[in-house]
Amino acid sequence: MGLEYVSKDVADSSESTLKVTGIDTDTPYLVVLHDIVPSTDERLGVRVTKSASIQSDANYDNGRRGFVISGSFQSNADTGDSKILLGTTESTGPGANGYIWLYGFNSGSEFSFVTFHVAHWASTPAFFQDVGGGVHRVSSASDGISLFWESGATFANDSTMVLYKLTD
Repeated sequence: MGLEYVSKDVADSSESTLKVTGIDTDTPYLVVLHDIVPSTDERLGVRVTKSASIQSDANYDNGRRGFVISGSFQSNADTGDSKILLGTTESTGPGANGYIWLYGFNSGSEFSFVTFHVAHWASTPAFFQDVGGGVHRVSSASDGISLFWESGATFANDSTMVLYKLTD
């Protein structure tokens, strides 16, 4: 097993979305997030792409567990939403870092679904992790994934997402 590079998007501080595409096989794909920082404190959103077009329809369901540095937990879930929404990331500090696994994206007859583990830097409680999964309930092929900030902030310079394909 190995990983093969597919595509990358690196912010130059003017983008309000980051996007990676290139999914064209039925194998699982991995997105690695590195120093994803907003211009103002914001919640990070995730959406799939179809034919490189970001999908904002109300067909996203997700469940996630939030791990707070203080030792407490948060359980969160959304159904029929227009995105998968993760925790708040502060505009100072290391931002959000983690990974998102993508499954069933190339299938024209299955839903596209993800699992994720993303750590965020936020002033309260300082360190927060989202662990969970989500699905886009549309039975058509997806070719990528996008990130955005809930209230429209831009991505800080060098915020990076990289798409890899799992290989034999």
